Amino acid sequence: MKKIAIIAFYHSEASLCLAKYLAKKNICVDFYYITDLIYDKGYVSGFEYFKAKKRLGIQKLEADVIPEIYNDSIELNVQYFLLRILSYSPKLLLLNKLIFKLTLKQIKQQHYDAINVIGQHPWVAIIHDALKQENLIHTFHEVGSHQTGEKTTPLLDKVISDASKVILPSKATYNCFKQIPNSSKAIMTMIPIGKLETLLLYEKDIILPVSVNLSKPTFLFYGYIKPYKGLDLLVEAYKHLAGKCENFNLIIAGGGYDENIRFFKAKRNCAVINRFLTNEEMMKLNRLSTAILLPYRSASQSGIVLTSFMYGKPIVATKVGALVETVCDEINGLLVEPGDAEGFALAMLRLVEDTALLKKLQRGAFHFGIDDQFDWNKIAEKTIEFYFK
Repeated sequence: MKKIAIIAFYHSEASLCLAKYLAKKNICVDFYYITDLIYDKGYVSGFEYFKAKKRLGIQKLEADVIPEIYNDSIELNVQYFLLRILSYSPKLLLLNKLIFKLTLKQIKQQHYDAINVIGQHPWVAIIHDALKQENLIHTFHEVGSHQTGEKTTPLLDKVISDASKVILPSKATYNCFKQIPNSSKAIMTMIPIGKLETLLLYEKDIILPVSVNLSKPTFLFYGYIKPYKGLDLLVEAYKHLAGKCENFNLIIAGGGYDENIRFFKAKRNCAVINRFLTNEEMMKLNRLSTAILLPYRSASQSGIVLTSFMYGKPIVATKVGALVETVCDEINGLLVEPGDAEGFALAMLRLVEDTALLKKLQRGAFHFGIDDQFDWNKIAEKTIEFYFK
């Protein structure tokens, strides 16, 4: 039996799904999640480990610490670990390098047949340098930064220079990677991500910190709030929609800050949760919503789409980046030209007024990832083939 390691820096929900389906294909998987000692909250999207003792280095997580994840994969060959550094602060770079050196030495001693590192954080460069002589595969959910416009990073340059294997999850990220100078040196493939099924483990009947009138169609904008996610466009879309229709609610939920949040707080049919959401809150919000709003300016890919489709929730999105690869216009959502606030409002209005259209899009969203390229069984097969290419 082949034995592989997945080392995830963020993107926990997709990485956990991949580990599960690789194990279903008779692969033995050790899953490592990188976190820190100082700021760690004990949970990330799809993964909670509140009961784990805080200590540096590698820490195996047993059933009593991660009961949801453990019980979901109890019959599979998957083990779960934390790889904990001291802090992400650059001031502690030398100390963290020492911690990494010791922990990565332990990982090398396991003699894995393949090691898949997922994430683009600068710390991943340290992992790359330590493990590049192994069968090392990188997965980048974004290339450069769609916030700053940065096309490459020192890590990406290292990966290319060392002719490493690289998995890109969308045509958009694949094309971005190809634009980096000398990218042809790397061994690239495009393997998509399926629905983020791990999050369903946190489907619980909780009380949300806001209340909405569920007799009205309810739109949801959620996730970490950043300028490129277009909350200012949503303000203008709201104004257009409110001028034509009052029969709707809007929920804005997530950490981060945008000055446009104040606009929504002042509206009677809007609810705002301006903090990080727990896994349980994220699932409850998806369940009660009618449709999800993504007025983005750019997007390498979106976990929001892959989460909300599990609940059969249509997406209203702008035609940017990889959103057009998962959101299919008139099939599982509605697509609008970037920056078109009035068009975005009209798409929302269609879902309020056209029940037949809404039901059609709900069916399309629910059937996404069933026996198509986003099916996790097919994703696992393609990934294994690439690992050992």
